[in-house]
Amino acid sequence: MTGRLLLLAALIALIAVLIEFRLLGREETTQAGEPARPGYYLKGIGLEDFGADGKLRLGLQAATANEDPVSGVVTLREVAVDYHALEGQRWHLTSNEARVPRGAHAVDFLGDVRMSGRAGDQPGLGELSTARLILDTASEHAETKEPVTLTFGRYVMNARGMQVDLKGGNLQLESDVNGLFNP
Repeated sequence: MTGRLLLLAALIALIAVLIEFRLLGREETTQAGEPARPGYYLKGIGLEDFGADGKLRLGLQAATANEDPVSGVVTLREVAVDYHALEGQRWHLTSNEARVPRGAHAVDFLGDVRMSGRAGDQPGLGELSTARLILDTASEHAETKEPVTLTFGRYVMNARGMQVDLKGGNLQLESDVNGLFNP
């Protein structure tokens, strides 16, 4: 009888140890946070933005658009933008890629950035090329810290860094400015 009691006590102790081990070793269940937002992938994008006067201000075309669901950054590929600046001015910008953070007004153009158009009543077509250009669509300001090449007809200027006030029509080269103006 004592042997049975010992065996029963050992069995109860074993069950108690297993239950305690199971309870202590259990991972706490975590409440699921906000479910991850799905990203999107689009092909053949065409967007237009109109000014307060109802006139077309920006027209954007891109081969693809892909949103990173974690950061919310939208990456555009093979980008072309038509920017209708001051009255009668139209600038055409192309780049390999553009990135737009969620809720931001700034577009970061990357890779073979080229912009062409007429500056006011200037007779020639102006062209700008750089590796990167940041365009703030709200303040209508563009800038780069990268090397820049400006071409107006047969005149060529090179610089490192540039600030552009697109509303005012002002361009400021920052450093290492070098130009060639042949008559």
